[in-house]
Amino acid sequence: MLSWLESEIGQMPSMEYLTLYGVGIVLLGFLVFFCFASYRRFRFMDGTATSKIRSAPQGHVELKGLGEWLPDGAILSPFSNSRCIWYHCTIDKRRRSGKRTTWTNISDQRSDHLFRLVDDTGECVVDPDDAHVIAESDRTWYGNSADAGKLGPAGGLLGLGFGKYRFRERLIRPATLVYALGAFRTVHSNPSDELVARRVEDLVKQWKLQPQRYLREFDLDRNGKIQQDEWQVIRAAARKQVLAEIAREQREHHVLSRPLDRKHPYILSAVAEESLVLRKKIKAYLAGGSAFLIFSALVVMYSIRAPLPL
Repeated sequence: MLSWLESEIGQMPSMEYLTLYGVGIVLLGFLVFFCFASYRRFRFMDGTATSKIRSAPQGHVELKGLGEWLPDGAILSPFSNSRCIWYHCTIDKRRRSGKRTTWTNISDQRSDHLFRLVDDTGECVVDPDDAHVIAESDRTWYGNSADAGKLGPAGGLLGLGFGKYRFRERLIRPATLVYALGAFRTVHSNPSDELVARRVEDLVKQWKLQPQRYLREFDLDRNGKIQQDEWQVIRAAARKQVLAEIAREQREHHVLSRPLDRKHPYILSAVAEESLVLRKKIKAYLAGGSAFLIFSALVVMYSIRAPLPL
C-alpha cells in the first residue's frame, strides 16, 4: 500500500502535486476553523443559563417561551398565506447549460416582522433581523411558473424535483416553543413634553365644562370667578394629575435583538436547545476528525515528497 502510494506521488507532475497539496492545506484550515467555531458555539449555548423574561439581565441572555404575534396584527407567509411569526421564502430557477443543470436564486423574502416571546413571567419583543433561524416547518415544491409559489405546495409538485422553478418555504408558527439566544435590553417609554402639555390642556378643558364640580376648590377668594393666578394653580394641579396617570400607564418593554458584538451568536430556534447542542457537537467532532485525517495525509505526502524543494 505504502509502496503504491510512493509510486503514485513520485510520478505525479510537480504542478499537479503542488495544487493537490495546497488544496489539502486550505481544506485543513477550513475544517479546523469550522471545528473550533462549532465547538465554541455549542459550549456557549450549553454554558448559558436560561433566564426568565421578568428577571433577565441586560446583555446576552438565553430565553425560552411561546412565539406570538404582536397586538397590531398577524403575519402571513407570502407563499402559502399561512399564519406564522416568521417566514423565509425563496424561488430558484432551473438553468441548463449542455448537460449541466444549475439552480439560480431569483427571489428571497425573509420576514423582518417583530413578534413576541412569552413565558410565565412576561413577554419580550423579538427583532429577527440578522438572526440565525431554525424553522419549525421546511417545505420544498416545484412548478412551471414563478406564480406557483403563491399557491403554496398545493400549486406544485411537492418534493418530486420536476418543474422549472423550485420553491422553498420555512416557517415558525404561532404558539410554537422558541429557543432564543441574543442581546436583551429593557426600554422605558418616557413621555415627551408635547404629549404632557397636550394632555394637560385636554384635562383643563374638561374641568372648564363642569366648573362647579372641578374648579370650585381653586376659587381661593370665593368670588365665583377664576382669576389669572388661580388658573396657574389649576394648570399645576392638572399637570400633577397627568404625570401621575402617565406613571401608572408607563410600561417597560423588553427587546431581544442582534448583539453588538458579532462574536456572540443570535439564534432563534423552533428546535429544542438540547437538539441544537447535540447537532453542534456532532459537527465539531466530525470536522475535528476530518481535519486530523487530512493532516495525517499531508504529513505522509510530505514525508514521501516535499511539495517544494528545500
